[in-house]
Amino acid sequence: MTSAMRPVPLAAALLLAACAHGSGTQSAGPTVKLALRSGPGLSVEGALGGAPVDVRLAIEEPRSLVSARCPGAGVATGVQVRLPLLQGGWATLPEVPLSGVTLGATPLPAFRAAVVQEPACVLWLGLDVLGQSVVDVDLDRGTVSVSRTAPVLPKTLEQAEVDVTRAPDTDRLLAAAQLSGAHATVLQTLIVGTGRSTELARFQARLLGAESVVRAAQLAPGWEACDVAVHARDDWTRAPAIGVLGPEAWGARRVVVDLSSARMILAREKGAPAPPCRQVEDVGSAPPASKEREPR
Repeated sequence: MTSAMRPVPLAAALLLAACAHGSGTQSAGPTVKLALRSGPGLSVEGALGGAPVDVRLAIEEPRSLVSARCPGAGVATGVQVRLPLLQGGWATLPEVPLSGVTLGATPLPAFRAAVVQEPACVLWLGLDVLGQSVVDVDLDRGTVSVSRTAPVLPKTLEQAEVDVTRAPDTDRLLAAAQLSGAHATVLQTLIVGTGRSTELARFQARLLGAESVVRAAQLAPGWEACDVAVHARDDWTRAPAIGVLGPEAWGARRVVVDLSSARMILAREKGAPAPPCRQVEDVGSAPPASKEREPR
């Protein structure tokens, strides 16, 4: 049996919370501010059934995923769901209802998640839960905020908007990034991801000379991420995207991703120094000093 149930997205949960508190600001709603934990992607504080669990905000996943090792995920329900895989192709996976999920101190309505095989308990919250939310990532403060409206950024911050589009079959966000490896610098389409670190198709990574590290990744001119660790995948077949760009490769310490309007804003303090990889490239690009004397 294939599930046709649609869970209540987090955006709706935020609206319900606003109504319950009687704040009278239903159009804005509250903001859930979470502490980032160490680990791939945006790993945040959360719990499942009262037990702490590795929860990751995963805008690259159309549907939420849960590891079979999590409490309640191993119960056979007979319900299955067909999902488009990140690397390409499709998979039919078991689906289970989840309740008792909290983000920080905020409880989420019950929803369903597809069960995947992972060595540890991990819960990826996909677009079905995040819905039309705005995700505000502040790596310097170690926080991520989820709300229904975009934040007003201080005037002290320089901003750059990234051109993003939606994949027509999955609603995943796509961005063109300039990637520099040991062998080449190219402009490629990648999936914007928050639930995992940067991944590239092995063939393209080999051509770049970036099977383990991308020397520089650029989403906007002058905004680079340096020496980005890469997981090269042999099974990546999805076109036109050649991989997924994780938060560590966005080139900014603060980034706002508006899922409702498909907007991505990079922010940094005005007058901040150029990224180290640009400085190294600028210095390294100068021709070596000649030992021969110039003609008179």
